[in-house]
Amino acid sequence: MMRLLDIKLFEPIFDPLRGLRVGIVDGIGNIGDQLLYLAARQLCDCFGVSHFTVNALAEKPIPKCDKLLLFGGGNIGFPPAVAIRKKCFESRIPCWLLPQSVVRKEELRCEKMFFRESVSRDIIGSGEIAPDLALGFQFPQLDIERSQEDKVFLRRNGGSIFHHVPVQMKVDPAMFCHTPEDYWKTACSFKSITTDRLHLAICSLAMQTPTTLLPINYHKNLAMFEEWLEPLGCSWKNYYV
Repeated sequence: MMRLLDIKLFEPIFDPLRGLRVGIVDGIGNIGDQLLYLAARQLCDCFGVSHFTVNALAEKPIPKCDKLLLFGGGNIGFPPAVAIRKKCFESRIPCWLLPQSVVRKEELRCEKMFFRESVSRDIIGSGEIAPDLALGFQFPQLDIERSQEDKVFLRRNGGSIFHHVPVQMKVDPAMFCHTPEDYWKTACSFKSITTDRLHLAICSLAMQTPTTLLPINYHKNLAMFEEWLEPLGCSWKNYYV
């Protein structure tokens, strides 16, 4: 089993929750987000935190618990995610924001907030820095025969800056991977991976595949690279030709 960062780096989030019962709130996102939801539960189990799943938009009222853990990712300011958080805030249960990046400012009525890079924390003006939860996920070791292909994966939708590449020429793993397991199996299948999909890059590092991360249309990828991924052996390119 492979974890990219020491479990101790996640203690500021999960240690104070020992002995409590928390509701884990999932958001709306792609397979990278699904990996974060899986990691949140795995880390709760690692730290002995009792948890259950909350569907904030469907449950009226939201079941009582000690804290609500609001999904991590890169969706602060993204309207569908804002709507889910608003329902959680209305429950008056203390909300903890799992490590996030900020697309645009949003009112966050949280008891505790974690951001996965300092640029986002500085936009909001308060909160703590903690790693993206996928960096604490315990990935399985796979026995998959790698191809000798250096593979490029580019997002087809929101966030892409590589508009010179025709959409039909882009191979976007979020379009054909349906589970987090699909993501890390894809990451383990090639000689090297270059991508603008952050969590594919994280899976690739976990699978010990040479990895290059590319930028998107806001600070997330570069900030994550500089603060967390470069020390793990990830490379960076500003462009893709």
